[in-house]
Amino acid sequence: MLTNEELSPDGDSIDPKERRSGSFTDRLSVGPIAAASRLMSSLTRQSRNSIPTISIDNNEKSSTSSSFFKPLTKHILPKRNRSISPKSPLSAPNLLNTSPFAINSTLTMRSSSTTPSGLNHISKSATTTVTSIESPSETVDLDYNFDVTYKQLSELAEINCHYFSQQTTDVCRRFERLLIQILHSLELSVPLIQLLTDSFHYFDYSPEIRANGYRTLVTSHGQACLRTLDILRQVDTKRVGLLFNLMYSSRLFQDLESWTKVLIGMQHLLSFAVKMISYSENKNLCIDADKVPLDIELDYFKIVAFDSEYFFGRTCGFQFAQSMQTILTFLLAGLATYHETYNRSIPFAAASLATAPKYLLFPEQRAKKCAAIFRDCDYLFCKSFWNLVDHDYIKMGSRYIAPNVTVSKYFQIGPEPIEIDSIIVPPPSAGASSDEPEERAAGNIGVGSDNPTGSGSKQPKQLVNIKLLSNQIREGMNELPLKKTDLETSSTKISPMSDQLLMHVHGGGFIATSSTTHEVYLKPWALGLDIPIVSVDYSLAPEYPFPRAIEECYYAYAWILKNASKLGWTGKTILLAGDSAGGNLITIVTIKAIEAGLRKPDAIICFYTPFLLGYSLSPSRLMAIMDPLLNTGFLWRCLAAYAGIKSDNVPPRDEISTKTIINKTKNDNKDITDNSFEIPTDKQQMHEDTYYARLTDIVGSRQAYLLRKLRESTLPNHPHMSPLRASDDTLRQFPTTYLIGCHLDPLLDDSITFARHLRLLSVEHHLPCARDPFIDDNVEFARRLSSLKVSHHITVVDEWPHGFLDFGLASNGIAQLNIEIISMLQNIIRQSDFNATGDATSVPSFTN
Repeated sequence: MLTNEELSPDGDSIDPKERRSGSFTDRLSVGPIAAASRLMSSLTRQSRNSIPTISIDNNEKSSTSSSFFKPLTKHILPKRNRSISPKSPLSAPNLLNTSPFAINSTLTMRSSSTTPSGLNHISKSATTTVTSIESPSETVDLDYNFDVTYKQLSELAEINCHYFSQQTTDVCRRFERLLIQILHSLELSVPLIQLLTDSFHYFDYSPEIRANGYRTLVTSHGQACLRTLDILRQVDTKRVGLLFNLMYSSRLFQDLESWTKVLIGMQHLLSFAVKMISYSENKNLCIDADKVPLDIELDYFKIVAFDSEYFFGRTCGFQFAQSMQTILTFLLAGLATYHETYNRSIPFAAASLATAPKYLLFPEQRAKKCAAIFRDCDYLFCKSFWNLVDHDYIKMGSRYIAPNVTVSKYFQIGPEPIEIDSIIVPPPSAGASSDEPEERAAGNIGVGSDNPTGSGSKQPKQLVNIKLLSNQIREGMNELPLKKTDLETSSTKISPMSDQLLMHVHGGGFIATSSTTHEVYLKPWALGLDIPIVSVDYSLAPEYPFPRAIEECYYAYAWILKNASKLGWTGKTILLAGDSAGGNLITIVTIKAIEAGLRKPDAIICFYTPFLLGYSLSPSRLMAIMDPLLNTGFLWRCLAAYAGIKSDNVPPRDEISTKTIINKTKNDNKDITDNSFEIPTDKQQMHEDTYYARLTDIVGSRQAYLLRKLRESTLPNHPHMSPLRASDDTLRQFPTTYLIGCHLDPLLDDSITFARHLRLLSVEHHLPCARDPFIDDNVEFARRLSSLKVSHHITVVDEWPHGFLDFGLASNGIAQLNIEIISMLQNIIRQSDFNATGDATSVPSFTN
């Protein structure tokens, strides 16, 4: 927990913008003790070796990032470095005050007493050599210099380590041990970072859009170093006072221990990322797991199992913007508490709720609990937890927060086949999985409507649930018909039909949430865009696995085309938008429309979308190990549930001999990094007797069984699950495609890879413009678009997590970003209208 202000031993107020990872002890009142400490510190302070200062050139480099979405430019990656001389001296205060991460949030790691190999051979007062990162301003798109950061952290750690090595108390010995671990981790990490930095440009989308998972890992490590540097500055300031042991040592030690473990965990991630580059064919970000030797793959699972706990406690969410830290802390505390009450008796649940604050007050307990949940819980728990936002009481409360729109109508469509231009679209036919337990949501989203719909509701076999949102009652809508309960305002004015309509599909890992849980941004969209929005409440896995959701979304798309007038739409321009799993579904709806010869949408907008569900590795997916929202265990379970893979409590321990694994082991090279494991002569026997046995020891029997089934399944690589597997002929026919990714999202590489693939297929990319055509007059607008065909575009948003659209009510920064996204959508609609008619005068005007 963070304090807003802290006093230095001198009595000066420390800027609250300076990053620190506080603890519960910060909240304790120390009154007279604090005064005594400041007095004694001033009397006993000893002179120390001062740290030189950084020389910073305040001239910013000009950004060449894509400017199509002009309102988003201050949020997107890349950012440019300040010009910093590599030979300039270093200063902790200057570095932190000039870095954007000095006002960012923090993340935690599991408490551990383990010592890195070779640690005992490091001299306590030895100087650690840190490899210099060459030309950081040319390779790293962030507002700080890596070379400066690592050098300063190393020097400050050495200074403090030397001081504590001269002391005799147990507290000083503990600090000394942590500092030695930091120096050792830094010594191992910096060469790895140099290797990754040298390879950045191979994996970027373009010189203008420099983003990929390798960059994300390196910049996250840099953020962790800056937080560690801040803690070391506090230690350096407060270590001398007579009351250091009573007042500061406990909190500072806990903070420093957490960041030390973060650095060690990030070191393991960097080491694995370097290994991945050697197995990346043609510099692809997504690597087929069958291309990676089994022992390397086991190294990955070791990181998942043993390092993930480090990131869920005291420093939770450090890679994101500062405003997200409190949100994520409460979210994980709620997750831990809910797990204790899940499927328990009322008295036991009440007792658990009474002790829930412990997960806020004691971060280590929260980290341990959450790591166990991500490791061991089943998909029904994940589904149940995320569907808490679908509870009737929560939805009723949200009605007082989210803005009202005029029309908010739930209804069902089907079951008749739909015929459009001799193309027949049948109703959904895939039924529910008969042997799955039914996990119903806490409430139905159709409260106050004719039909209960949404997550957890048992659906009629051939009906599809959809919701219409509109800021105005438009001509034709009464054919639905509209009732009094479908109107949130008392407006009776009938407006003309809209030329544009947006079809939306929500995210939730294919297993959770509904259109109602996404109204936090859908209603502002309906108000800002002033067009009808139709959101599809598709049936959720595991009760309704693949391909039920696709069938429902495709059927809803065809129904919208067939019944345009009922929705107040002229049928002119239709756009598809989806976030996360919803982005995957709208992409596949587009693929199915192209394959069937049905009218394709005029544009699709995909927010942080998984385009590859197959069993693969990518550097950004390593970030899922430390992501509190989109954790690795959650991803595995979502994919398994959607693919219809059952996760039994006790997996069969029979012979394991699949053709995929056998072929893989035959192709394994001899580059074995785990020297404790000797390869048997018979590689097939090694697999059968060793691989899954070792995997079970690492991740547990349930996880090992689930991973085995995922590896054996070919379904996740089907083009209707993984759009990246679609044929080139299909992808060449795609409409204008807008990809909005997140720099810190585990799914970033999916968006980068999909965009790169579209570019390889000669699908044109919208290049940055010197001027924004959408703020010029219609003549300039028409001239610009006539000379530049827009077919796909990618934007990468910095600082915010996966699912940021849903956090607009919790973060002012995201709320502002969502407002700018509305402006972006307005521009997309204007361009889509122009592409459809070629007449700039038909472009509608919008008000922000």
